[in-house]
Amino acid sequence: MTPGYGRKIPKYMQIHHWVRALIDRGEIRRGDRLPTETELSRMFSVNRMTVRKAMDMFVTDGMIHRQPGKGTFLVAEKPEDLVYTLKNITSFIDDMQSAGQQPAYHAIDVKVLQPPDEVAGLLRLKKDHRAIYSLRVLHANDEPVLIEKSYLPYSRFKAILDMDFNTTLYRILTDTFNITLHHATQCLTAVFSNKEETRVFGLSKPCPCMKMETVLYDSGHSPVEALFACYRGDKYKFRFRAGHYKRRVPA
Repeated sequence: MTPGYGRKIPKYMQIHHWVRALIDRGEIRRGDRLPTETELSRMFSVNRMTVRKAMDMFVTDGMIHRQPGKGTFLVAEKPEDLVYTLKNITSFIDDMQSAGQQPAYHAIDVKVLQPPDEVAGLLRLKKDHRAIYSLRVLHANDEPVLIEKSYLPYSRFKAILDMDFNTTLYRILTDTFNITLHHATQCLTAVFSNKEETRVFGLSKPCPCMKMETVLYDSGHSPVEALFACYRGDKYKFRFRAGHYKRRVPA
């Protein structure tokens, strides 16, 4: 039975407080499944969007995670923060291993296309040259945390179309194509997720994100990949490493 609340408290807050009380009393333990959105909707006589708003607060706090087709669970233990260090080239698997979380790649779309002019310029492609485009959603402990849109020069990497995109592309590039991932240029922008990104992340409203544009180069300084990534701001931290201060001498 739901507890009594004053009418001035919004319904989504009533739901949030009630579920939190169950957790605090130990009635829901680490790893347990929480009541479903349908169950909570009936219990509080509200629509599922109101329930989703209440549960999103737990998601933001890192207390619960959603598993499609299985339900919503109280996290077994608080995971380490996902940290992207802007110093060396790392893969998603590297980040997950550092945080002690389980990575998973989900390829949504892979195709050959004529890239946008911006991408063609980044990859130094001629006007009539094509690119291999892939859209992937990357999960940490079964929760989507990163959306990647990647472009590779088709003429150089067309054999990759016969390979599995549900893994790290960096491993394929280094092991199969013998590419040395030498360096990258990266640009960060703070934004809110758009409608499609919000849907893919399984959220009811836009969330703060960091969008990163990366151009990856081989040892011959030729562009290998143009990557556009959207990181969930409530899941990722970005760490910058700077060298020593060097005083500028006036000319």
